[in-house]
Amino acid sequence: MIRRLLILNGLAILGVILFHSSGWGFVAMFAWVHRYMPATTDTFAQAGGTAYYAFRLIEQLIVVSIPAFLFVSGFFIAFATGRTHKTVGWNIVGARIKNLLIPYLLWSLLAFAMGMVLDGRRLSPLAYVQLLLTGGATPAYYYVILLCQFYLFSPFLVPLAKKHWVLLLSVALVLQLAVQILQYPVILGLDVPSGMQPFVDRVPKWFFATRAFWFTLGVVFGFHLKTLKAWITRYKWVWLGLTVVTYVLGVIEWEMYIKWSGHIGMAHRETLLDNVFSIAFIFAFFAFANVSILWSKQLGWLGGKSFGIYMAHVPVMEVTARAIYHLAPWLLAYQILFQPILIVLGLGIPLLLIVLMERSPARRYYQYVFG
Repeated sequence: MIRRLLILNGLAILGVILFHSSGWGFVAMFAWVHRYMPATTDTFAQAGGTAYYAFRLIEQLIVVSIPAFLFVSGFFIAFATGRTHKTVGWNIVGARIKNLLIPYLLWSLLAFAMGMVLDGRRLSPLAYVQLLLTGGATPAYYYVILLCQFYLFSPFLVPLAKKHWVLLLSVALVLQLAVQILQYPVILGLDVPSGMQPFVDRVPKWFFATRAFWFTLGVVFGFHLKTLKAWITRYKWVWLGLTVVTYVLGVIEWEMYIKWSGHIGMAHRETLLDNVFSIAFIFAFFAFANVSILWSKQLGWLGGKSFGIYMAHVPVMEVTARAIYHLAPWLLAYQILFQPILIVLGLGIPLLLIVLMERSPARRYYQYVFG
């Protein structure tokens, strides 16, 4: 089971790499279009092209990445608790949070430094503290703050996951759905009553309720593995079919939201249908546990390095994209070239740094840099 979880983590980190690479692809396609096309070109002239829909297909496929990460983290909390303890020890929680926050602080400081050098962006000390507390150094680092919250809640979740897991999962699901529903006026471009506007506009990604179900599901799965695995295996073809159907519908759904809202460049948000896709994908992944996966050994290895890759790939991709913008802007017009460069360097450089540090005298500090 542990090996399967690491493979899932490996798939999830590859999904994150593809997601952020396609994100830079959208930037090149829209925000940077005038670097390689006439100044009179419409900003969204390339919407609806081959590259655009390729990015949308990728964007929909990897929507499961963060739920998968949280599911695996929740499972390992159950594993760390064991069968004989009433709940997970605070020493374990503290160690996990420390292994997240120290690398998070280092990589966030690097992001701040890059902002000063590349953009001349200088903020007040209080503003930097606020960004650190909310994972705002980069758009991707919110995940660390999100995961820390779940670790802090885990000593209280574990007893419920052991004895009242159906109720716990139900509450977590309702909480998550309630928060996601608040985003629909934004997705649809609707006007909302002024009293509701703060709730619609200010539900940040780092807030635990946005993805409460996935971590909780992982904890429950860890304690009731035999029962739940037998149940999902019984309906394995249902989960597989549901994965395929909701993937296709998810692509169509978001295109409809873009059309209704009139905002082609609208940032993707997790929808209710995405939840169905993610849970179907995760269940199908474990229901077909006997089916071998190509390069499973390599994926498992990547899964074990996923946090370090997650933290390091962000600045690598940004520097790469900006360098191309300034030095070879013509590449931005050819996503078939631009994307492989981002993906190879975005994954390869973090892995190279990880391997070099593991094999050097500095390996004693590895956990402080890569977790």
